[in-house]
Amino acid sequence: MERELIGRNLSVQDDNGDDIQTIKEIEVLLKPENLDIVRARRMTKTKQLTGYEITVKLVMSKLESRLRYRLLEDFKAGKTLFLPRITGALEDKMTGNTERVLITGIHIHDEMDIMVAKIDDNNGIDITLSGTATDYDFVKQFPDYMA
Repeated sequence: MERELIGRNLSVQDDNGDDIQTIKEIEVLLKPENLDIVRARRMTKTKQLTGYEITVKLVMSKLESRLRYRLLEDFKAGKTLFLPRITGALEDKMTGNTERVLITGIHIHDEMDIMVAKIDDNNGIDITLSGTATDYDFVKQFPDYMA
């Protein structure tokens, strides 16, 4: 049975539990940081885990400015651009199975647009929020699929 999961069946909720309606893309990556070490007996190279970083990227339509306005108000008030949590869910439409991931401690520290308009461009305007998170947890997992 040839099956493939398509990312279009995605939903994301902000830290208030409200749906981010116009989400176009979410990417949460675990990036391990390693140190090269050499084993003395065999002189083989290996790597030792020294830390990690969880990067977060959210792309949504400009129509979803509520979240951006809130973050920019916090910035003007001298606060850190911070989301306590977001929850993303991906659904397998064929089976109804879902995977839900809770991402916590999200610090937005990449640039954020205040005003972008391109007169000769027919594409929609997107908002991109990028930064790092402190933790993740699989609230619900996909079951093992049999081939």
